Amino acid sequence: MEFNGKLGKYKIIVTEDNTQTLWSEYFDEACHNLSGAYNETLHNYISGCHIPEQLSTVKDTHVLDVGFGLGIGLLALLDECRKHNLLPTKKITYTSIELDEELFLWSIKTTFPETEFVKNANHYLAKIPLQSGISLAVTVYIGDGRKTLKEALNAQALPKFTAIFQDAFSPKKSPTLWTMEWFTDLVAMSDPSVHLSTYSSSVSIRKTLISTGWKLENAKGFGQKKTMTKARLIGETDPLLSAELSRSKALELKDV
Repeated sequence: MEFNGKLGKYKIIVTEDNTQTLWSEYFDEACHNLSGAYNETLHNYISGCHIPEQLSTVKDTHVLDVGFGLGIGLLALLDECRKHNLLPTKKITYTSIELDEELFLWSIKTTFPETEFVKNANHYLAKIPLQSGISLAVTVYIGDGRKTLKEALNAQALPKFTAIFQDAFSPKKSPTLWTMEWFTDLVAMSDPSVHLSTYSSSVSIRKTLISTGWKLENAKGFGQKKTMTKARLIGETDPLLSAELSRSKALELKDV
């Protein structure tokens, strides 16, 4: 099955865990690992950003999902939230970005048919009930996320993120979401305790993260990927990883 979005055609692909992903004509790439879209999200982002542990504490949980796509990051977060007996004072928010508004509208109709999303200027808002008196506040910015998030930050409209699902299309296909400038922006948007997780284990990406203040940990990848990357703003980079990166001539990524 295929459908047309603002950025071209999307082809629906059923992955190995029987959940769907999309292949994007514009980016010439699938949104998820074909070993399993939902299970990849659980491994890389729900587990990678320690969401179960975050939900179990008094502190609020604020997620940034870099690329809404089919909404699987939001779906997995909702599923995890509903497993926990949340404190009545707990605040949980989900923020995302999506370049293609037509893809976003298709995805919410497909994945969240019972949820009402209301458009407000350049973003969509929704409140999804979790437990008695507790809802997940959802905000999805449409357009170039580099611009929309910075505008929201300057307007003091963003929470301080405690989790970042760095799930953009690959650096070759979507380079502006992997540069020093981007990761510097993420530092400004984040709580000091933030967990950032990404499927990428690229040496250039890791060097770019380190150069902007992130401390890295090498982690087991999903499916056939051997490794992935976790990052924080506290602590130190794994010494073995640091030594490995120092031996590489790969360069950090910067805006052109």
